[in-house]
Amino acid sequence: MKKTLLAFGLATLSGAAFAQSSVTLYGVIDEGVQFMSNVGGGRQYTLDSVSGPWGSRWGIKGTEDLGGGLKTIFTLESGMNLNTGALGQGGTFFGRQAFVGLTKDNLGTLTLGRQYDSVSDMSAAFGPQSPWGTSAGHPGDLDNMIRSNRFNNTIKYTSPSLAGLVLNATATLGGVAGDFSQNSAYTFGALYTRNSFVTGAAYEFVKNPSNAGAPLNSNANAVSPATTHIFTPLNSGYLAGNAPATSWQDIVAGAAYTFGPYGIGVNYSNVRYGNIGNLGGASATFNTVEINGKYQFNPLWFIGLVYSYTKGNAVVGNLGNQHFNQAGFLIDNLLSKRTELYFEGVYQVASGTNSLGRPARADIDSLGESSSNNQLFVRLALRHKF
Repeated sequence: MKKTLLAFGLATLSGAAFAQSSVTLYGVIDEGVQFMSNVGGGRQYTLDSVSGPWGSRWGIKGTEDLGGGLKTIFTLESGMNLNTGALGQGGTFFGRQAFVGLTKDNLGTLTLGRQYDSVSDMSAAFGPQSPWGTSAGHPGDLDNMIRSNRFNNTIKYTSPSLAGLVLNATATLGGVAGDFSQNSAYTFGALYTRNSFVTGAAYEFVKNPSNAGAPLNSNANAVSPATTHIFTPLNSGYLAGNAPATSWQDIVAGAAYTFGPYGIGVNYSNVRYGNIGNLGGASATFNTVEINGKYQFNPLWFIGLVYSYTKGNAVVGNLGNQHFNQAGFLIDNLLSKRTELYFEGVYQVASGTNSLGRPARADIDSLGESSSNNQLFVRLALRHKF
């Protein structure tokens, strides 16, 4: 009898504990037919599941109520290539996100692990990330506004909303013995929302940004800057080689406003690679401005338009004097709460001299450099969320 009562009591306590906890499996499958007008001199037709507005992924997230409004939270999220079964983010198992933390409504959220930076978090409200997606990102995603880079070994704090104002900050520990600052980073940002208006800004600074494991070279396939091939000619002259930039600074700001079926957004970014040993300690800077708009025909249909201009400064002679004009559109049809069909296109024109001293070439979303100064990207795809 006592054993029966004990078992019943344990089951009751276990049930109560489980009632205060939850674990959710979720994901996105974004699969489409894709066309590139020029990749290395030829046209390219592909079936692609990683270049869409969201990128295919699956994940597990959970929460446990600790009482008094305090909760434990975690997220483990992996990118995937639907057509090959390969992991995304250079083969990193939980390459998109992997963190655990504590949250409380009136205190905010503290998390630890592989995470997005303040630029990614704050610019999501006014940048190209939503709804236009990765293909509409600025050349090479120089400013990380479409979340190409994740930060390993990172502590993040996000405040509760303070009359519409949310603050965000991260600290990345480099983990290098004897040199606390190497591979380290810090970011902070602010976002203010009032009714249909949102505005924000963010700043980040990274030491030795292209070292293996550092924020710009943080995936499982990371190797030293001297042997890496992950950077394109847009900035490889600054981040690769035996003496790459020892610092990377990123500043973004923007605003967005919705009125009726219309939406409009603007943003600006300034990116600086500092103390480039390969170029005698020089610095390289990129400035980008963007305007985007959206029209919601009805609850099921919308169209988005985006234009951006990026300029790189001349570093040594004409080297680095690059210009990129890019325009794109997205037409989206919601078939159900979880499934949508979309059609998007992006056109980019490049000019000037890239970081390697060669003529600048178009390369939309770093999907493959054109043999000329222009490139067209078109995608028809189906996206399902679960």
